[in-house]
Amino acid sequence: MIKTVKNHSTAFIIAVITTSIIGGTGLAKTLDISIPVPGAFTTSIDNPFWPLPVGGSFAYMAETEDGCEYNKVTITGGTEIVNGYTTLIVRDQEWESEECDIATATLTEDTHDYYAMESSNQNVWYFGEDTWAIDEDSDECTDDGAWLAGEDDAEAGIIMLGEPRSGDRYQQEYWEDEAEDWGAVLRLNAKVSIDFGDYEACLMTREWTPLEPGEIEHKFYCPEDGNAGPGLMFIEELKGKTVYVEYIGTNFSGPAPGEGLPFPALEDVGSCEMPD
Repeated sequence: MIKTVKNHSTAFIIAVITTSIIGGTGLAKTLDISIPVPGAFTTSIDNPFWPLPVGGSFAYMAETEDGCEYNKVTITGGTEIVNGYTTLIVRDQEWESEECDIATATLTEDTHDYYAMESSNQNVWYFGEDTWAIDEDSDECTDDGAWLAGEDDAEAGIIMLGEPRSGDRYQQEYWEDEAEDWGAVLRLNAKVSIDFGDYEACLMTREWTPLEPGEIEHKFYCPEDGNAGPGLMFIEELKGKTVYVEYIGTNFSGPAPGEGLPFPALEDVGSCEMPD
C-alpha cells in the first residue's frame, strides 16, 4: 500500500503508538450490532473519521525492502446492489515498483469495495469486494479474496464506527475461513506527523484477523473541520517486518498504469491474463 517516512517522522509515530499501547485504552468491549434494514442506509458517506466524497481520490505510498508500494482509493460515485442493500463503489488499486517510480510501476491489484452508511449514526458498513490480482504462481489474474455479503453465508461488517469509543471491538467482515477481519478502537487523541502535515485528535485503531495470527495494522484517522477526506492518514503494518504507509495527497506525481482504465485494468496494462 503506502509510505515514505523520514527518520524524524518515524520516530514520532512510534512514540505515539508506544504510548497508546502501554497507556492502555480501558476495558475492551465487543460490540454486537445487528445490521439494520436497507432503508436505514445511505451511499452519501460523511463519517468524519472516514468520509468518502463522490469524485474524491486519496493516494498513499510505502517504502519496502523491495522498493515502493503505491495505493489509490477513488470514490467512483457508482452504486452496486449487494444482498438487497444499495452500496457505494470505491475503487482500490495497488502498484509495486522496484525503482519507486509510479510511471513504470506494475498494477498488482484492482478492487471494487462496497460500502454504505447508517443514516442515523454514521456507522459505515462493508458489504464485500470484487477483486482481481496477480496470481503468484501463474501469469493469470485471480479473484481470490473476493466476497459479497449474502453469498456463501458471508456477512457485512462495520468498517468505521460513527461514535467510536476507546475499547470498542467490532467485526469488519465475515466469510468463514476467508474473510474474518476485526477492528478495535485504541484511542481518540493520537498525534500523527507525516510529510503531508501534522495532525492531532486522531482516531487510532488496531486491525487483525484470526486467519493470520501475529499480523496487525495500526491505522490513524484524523478528522478536521471541513475535511472531505481522506480521514485515513497513516498505517503501521506489523507483518513480520514493519511497513509504514502514508497519505501523500489526492494523486500521485504522475499517471499510474491502468489508473483511468475500466475495472479491472490488470490485463489491459499487461499485469496478468484474465481467465477464460
